[in-house]
Amino acid sequence: MIVDSFEHIGFYEAMLPNLKCGLDAIKVLQSKGELEEGTYNFEGGFFKVQKGVTKAFTEGTFEAHKKYIDVQILIDGSEEIAWKEIKDLTEVIPYDEEKDAARYSGTFENKILINKGMFWAAFPHDGHKAISHTTKQQSFTKIILKLPVDCNKV
Repeated sequence: MIVDSFEHIGFYEAMLPNLKCGLDAIKVLQSKGELEEGTYNFEGGFFKVQKGVTKAFTEGTFEAHKKYIDVQILIDGSEEIAWKEIKDLTEVIPYDEEKDAARYSGTFENKILINKGMFWAAFPHDGHKAISHTTKQQSFTKIILKLPVDCNKV
């Protein structure tokens, strides 16, 4: 997993296939003022704009993906995330190819607060639980880039 300030995201282009294409597609929509909730395709992947409020860590499950790397960019508000390698989690919902997700249960000792201006990236081995909070509910707006996994690097 990667967690960093958005201003450093360019350093990760070698690890995140099609990152530049995705960021360029986001910039085009932002320049038009059209960055509304929804799903947007670009050559080499897609992204979602999502708004909402966090839930307690005890609600929901971890997830992991096989086809796509998640790159989640907080553009407003904050959220807490939990991370754990999938080998240390218990699968509770088997992998669904259409949703590109499996669901897992596990403990939340590895948590981090993600604020506006930060991003995080989860790879296929990263179990992650996003949109969460420890004590106080938070609101957020974020962009979730879905970048295809480069099978040669897994």
